[in-house]
Amino acid sequence: MFRCLLVSCLSICAVAPALADPSAGAPTRLMPDTPLVITISKPDCSRLIRHIPDADVAYRPGVDARGRRVVSADLDPVAADFARRVVPDVLEIPITINPLTYNKERQGNTTPQGIAKGLGLTQSKIGTVKYDFARDSFTFNDQPMMLDDQRALAAACARRGVR
Repeated sequence: MFRCLLVSCLSICAVAPALADPSAGAPTRLMPDTPLVITISKPDCSRLIRHIPDADVAYRPGVDARGRRVVSADLDPVAADFARRVVPDVLEIPITINPLTYNKERQGNTTPQGIAKGLGLTQSKIGTVKYDFARDSFTFNDQPMMLDDQRALAAACARRGVR
């Protein structure tokens, strides 16, 4: 969400002055049918795209930076094992609504008597939001929650060597 807001703000800041003054150095197209090409530098990519370190640089208990065995920094292996069992790898959040009471204020149906007896706890599943802790990513009904322009920007930055 922050990346989307940042990209939107940067786009507005870059385009607004050009719209106000057409001679202000706005990129021009030689042919009207050619696409407008915008170049983003490596430093800009590193500001716009969140860095995800390679797996080989991540912390591994009992191994030093050179791959040699050392005493683990985990003080209580029982607590660490408990945390691994309690905290899931992927957090799933079901999104449900009660269609009978979802919009009751707007419909004027604010009294419990307006709901058919026994249907007050009706639930309708909208979908499931999943958060993957390892990938630091969200999905809704197994579809990535990332806009196409964000994906394109991340791919362009990856081609420039920024990950």
